[in-house]
Amino acid sequence: MSHFNLLKFLDFISLNEAQELSNWILQNNDKEIFQDAEMGGKRITTRFSTDMNFEYPKIVKDIRNKIIDLLDLREQEENKIYPPFKDGAVASCAFESDTCFEHIDPVWHKGFHTMHCNIITQAPKKGGNLILNGVLEQMRERELNCYLVSKLPHGTDLVEGSKERLMWVFGFCIQEDKWNKLVEKY
Repeated sequence: MSHFNLLKFLDFISLNEAQELSNWILQNNDKEIFQDAEMGGKRITTRFSTDMNFEYPKIVKDIRNKIIDLLDLREQEENKIYPPFKDGAVASCAFESDTCFEHIDPVWHKGFHTMHCNIITQAPKKGGNLILNGVLEQMRERELNCYLVSKLPHGTDLVEGSKERLMWVFGFCIQEDKWNKLVEKY
């Protein structure tokens, strides 16, 4: 399902893949690689740890490559046109009462929008959903959600309950015409 602002791919990863990715966050979220997300809530992330010595599990690269193939982003990847995240990915752990204020992300490469492709591997009891351009978008576990973070204001609603929202962000750069063609295709 898609509309002009968001591409969604249900069940993009398997239950086993989601569990492996969730386990990695839960086993590492007390380490220094996870830092306050600085988004106005109770969230920690690996976004600021690009120069730290740690490794994501191999599955992160595999899923990134699956997204690259799905969205035909191989040329950008080969030319290193992507955001400066470690291995092109960010792990995120949002706790009860987390929210993310509305914001627009930077453009990392001239002539390209910054696109995030997010997968929630563990949903909270309630909340933690995307608010994109003022519209609440339900996010399901294992679903791939792709949108232009450098073009549209986005944030999240309140995480409720003691179950953390675990999410992986895969960052890419994409030109407007390519985005429009993907929206038409999907």
